[in-house]
Amino acid sequence: MVKQLLIRGDDLGYSEGVTLGMLSAYEKGIVNSMAIMINMPYAKEAILLAKKHKGLCLGLHVNVTNGKALAPIDQIPTLVDENGVFISSRFRREQLIKGEVLFNEDEAYLEAKYQIERYIDWVGQLPEYIDLHVLEVPELINAVLRVYQEYQVPVCIYDKCFDKSIHEQAMKQYEYYQQHNNHFEDMFIKGDYQIKDGLNLLVTHPGFIDYDLSVTSSMIDERLKDYTLVTSTKLKEWLDQEGVEVISFRDLVK
Repeated sequence: MVKQLLIRGDDLGYSEGVTLGMLSAYEKGIVNSMAIMINMPYAKEAILLAKKHKGLCLGLHVNVTNGKALAPIDQIPTLVDENGVFISSRFRREQLIKGEVLFNEDEAYLEAKYQIERYIDWVGQLPEYIDLHVLEVPELINAVLRVYQEYQVPVCIYDKCFDKSIHEQAMKQYEYYQQHNNHFEDMFIKGDYQIKDGLNLLVTHPGFIDYDLSVTSSMIDERLKDYTLVTSTKLKEWLDQEGVEVISFRDLVK
């Protein structure tokens, strides 16, 4: 069986720096699928830039923890504060630790609907895939699966993408970064991350750092390391030598 590696890039549109870094990672590296946070201030500009890259597979990164919601705030009270800003992921993680229900599924569905409709309006077509930002919890998973049933846009959650089994879905590089400050491609080459027969998915967040990101996200250093990893010439050469097929979500529907 052929070994396939799909490197997913998350958070397109989060900020100008993140967006420019992600598109650079596409141009110079092996990230061929990127999902946009359609509610974020830089999303519209990110779409214009992404459209210049015909080979880039563009998805929707359903987000209920960063920025302002798109749905009317009086219809989604469990998702937002009094200003329509999403409750932060830090608070949501505290709720998870306490075993609390995070928010109402119907409200999450409504917000996801607003996000996919804005995507259609701004991009001019359906997303090529849908995934989730930060939270993979039942309330949001079920909401997005309802969107899938309505729009028939493939969803990537847990161990399934496009109804295909994933042999390895991970963000294992973040553990590796804690022990290594360079030569990140050795995670693959020396076997810390084993590419198995079939479909392997690595979730990444490549990007450049700007002020907007620095004051709103705890993921800073990891983005630079992800960028270095996915643009590594040594890694690209090794994958080619090993016969690993680097694919995008678009390839899964061929």
